[in-house]
Amino acid sequence: MNAWRRLLTSRVTGVPNPFVATRQSTTPTCLTQTSSFSSQATQAPTAVSPEDRPFVHHGDRPRYKNYKKFKSPRKRASKLFDELNKEACEKAKADTPHIWQQDIRVGDSIELKMVSQGGLKPSDKQEVEKIRGVVLGMVKRGLGSSLILRDVVYGLPIERRIPLYSPMIQEATILERNFIFKGRKKVKRAKLYYFRDRNPLLTKVSKY
Repeated sequence: MNAWRRLLTSRVTGVPNPFVATRQSTTPTCLTQTSSFSSQATQAPTAVSPEDRPFVHHGDRPRYKNYKKFKSPRKRASKLFDELNKEACEKAKADTPHIWQQDIRVGDSIELKMVSQGGLKPSDKQEVEKIRGVVLGMVKRGLGSSLILRDVVYGLPIERRIPLYSPMIQEATILERNFIFKGRKKVKRAKLYYFRDRNPLLTKVSKY
C-alpha cells in the first residue's frame, strides 16, 4: 500500500518518484556511421569482365562454347542400330503391303497363311498352313514385333507367338472384329492374358 501511495502522490505533486526509472533519449552510434556509407552507395558499380570475375557465369560455361560435342561410341552404336531397325521395318512393310493394310487389333480373330515347310521362292516346294486364333496381345519391338494368338483345337488350348515381320507369312485375314466380347463392349486392355484362366470356349476360333 505504501508503494501505491507514493506513486499517486508523485503524479499529483509532480515530484519524480525514485522507484520509476527515467528514460534517456540517446542516439545509437551505428546511425552516425551510415552517413559515410551513403555516399558510397550512390556511386555506380564498375563493370568487371567475365575473365576477372572469381566465379563462372552462365554464359561462359564450357558447354555453351562452339565446339564439337563428344559422342560416346556406345550411344552412337545404339542409335545406329535403331536406325537400321527402322529401315528394315519399313522395307518389310513395303514388300508385304497386303498384310500391313489389315488393321489388326487386340481381341480380333484372325487367320494367317504361313509357310510351314519348304523355301520362300515361288519355284520351291512349299507346304502352306492356316493358323487361326484370337489376338491376346501385340508386342511392338521393331523387327522383334509379334502377335500372341490363342485358339482351342479339339478341346486343347493352343497359344502361339508369331513374328509380324516374318517372311513366312503370306496372307493375313481378319475374321471378326472384337471376337473376344462379341461386340458387347469395347476392348480396353492392351493384353488379354486373363482369358487363359477363363472358359476355353471363349477363345475358340477353329470349328474343330
